[in-house]
Order: sequence, then structure tokens, then C-alpha cells
Amino acid sequence: MNTLQLQSGNAIPQLGLGTWELTGSTCEKTVKEAIAMGYTHIDTADGYGNHKEVGRGVHDSGAKRENLFITTKIKKNAQKEAQVLAFGDRMRKELNTDYVDLLLIHWPTKNVPFEETFTAMHTLVEKGYARSIGISNFNTDLVKKAAHISPLPVATNQVEFHPLLFQKELLNTCESLGIRITAYSPLGKGEALQHPVIRDIAGAKGVSAAQVCIAWLMAKGIIAIPKARGKEHLESNLKAAELTLLSGEITAIDGIQEQKRIIEAEGWREFDF
Repeated sequence: MNTLQLQSGNAIPQLGLGTWELTGSTCEKTVKEAIAMGYTHIDTADGYGNHKEVGRGVHDSGAKRENLFITTKIKKNAQKEAQVLAFGDRMRKELNTDYVDLLLIHWPTKNVPFEETFTAMHTLVEKGYARSIGISNFNTDLVKKAAHISPLPVATNQVEFHPLLFQKELLNTCESLGIRITAYSPLGKGEALQHPVIRDIAGAKGVSAAQVCIAWLMAKGIIAIPKARGKEHLESNLKAAELTLLSGEITAIDGIQEQKRIIEAEGWREFDF
């Protein structure tokens, strides 16, 4: 699996498994199967309510912890210093691990100063509970603010990113600050798979539309964490890491005019996205 260097000094597998909306035995089975296939990057969040299932899936896989990369996120309503420090203990217990590789602020909030949250995250890194820190759902202005305030390098900004939401300005800003973009919903909840440009490229190359979307992201140095259920989808997404798009194909996808945000969430209401 290709890895990318984070400015924290750690490396992250460029393709991972997203676990949003995966719960119960399905989550456990999916995580275990994914690791058996070669996935080493597992993404979760406190807000997903599946830490324990992810932890059991990792344990049942038999994989060595040092060979895996686990990301989790701090809830929007739990970003005060005491809450973050308490979460540091709870996440380790629920995930059955001594540390997470990447700890993110899941949503920006106006209720707690960023300085307070980042200071607490710094403490968790010093305690060995997290190895890198980052942000999620931060717009361009907030990314700049976070990079200025954080006492540690901001490793990544995890956002909705796919061919129907090519956030070029945000990508350029993050790149200028050494921050990697991680793309959640990289298939646009399936809508990107129906676009003629994507379908035409997939047909010409004899691959799936999902593989084209993922390969486009990876060609831009973006980390992709598609969700998948079942071996067929897991295997298909994994093969996307081996797909190389021609420069003309990348340009064609870059030029898709139908741009829209597909994920609707409460977090968008506080800040302009």
C-alpha cells in the first residue's frame, strides 16, 4: 500500500477503510476482512459509535498493531480540555489499543477556543496516546487559523472531496501549509459514479467508476477512505490503488462542472462552507 508522509513525521497509508455508518457485527466483520485483504488504515470517530466494534475487528484480524494506522475523531460537543483528555483514555479502552495514529477534531466549533482543544491534543501526544493530530471539516480560513494556533503540525484535514466536489482552493491552501487532504465520501455517496465523464473513463479502461474516482484522488496526493461492505467492494476499492490515470483523464475529471456538496450535517451551520 502506498504511503504518504505527514508533516508530523509519520507516514499514512493513502487508501483506507472508512467506517461511518458501519456498526455491530457488520463493522467487526468488515474491518477484519479489510485487514486480511491488505488494508492497514482504518478510520473511525467517537461520533460513529463503533469504536468497540472496530477494536474487535482489529483484534480478530490478528494483525500486529504496529502495522496498522488507526484514526479517530473528537466530537464537536466534547472539545474542552478536560473532555479531550478524558476521551484520550476512553478511546484507547474502546479501541483496545495503547494509541491512535491520528487524532482529529471532527467538526470546528465556536463554543470552545481552538487553542484549548489543540493544547489538550498536544498533551495526548506527549502521553503517547496519539502520534499525529489534525482537523476535519475545516474550511480554508479555519485551516489557516488551525495551522497558526496548533502547537503541533496539523497532519491532515479530512473533508468531503470527490469529482463532484473538487475543492481546489482548499486543496491548494492545505498543500501550501503542508497539510494533507483526506477525502471522505470519495464516491459522493454514489452520485459521482453516474457522471458521464467518470463512466466513460471507466469504460475505456475496463475498470469500475468507483476505482476511477479513487484513483483520481490518489493521483492528486489525497488520502481516500471509502466505506465498503462485503468482500467485492473491499477488493474493488483496494485495486484502485493500482490504477494509473492518464493526464488527459485527470484533466477531464478536474473539469467536471456539476459541483455540489452531498453530505448534509449539523456541523455546516456554524461556518460558511
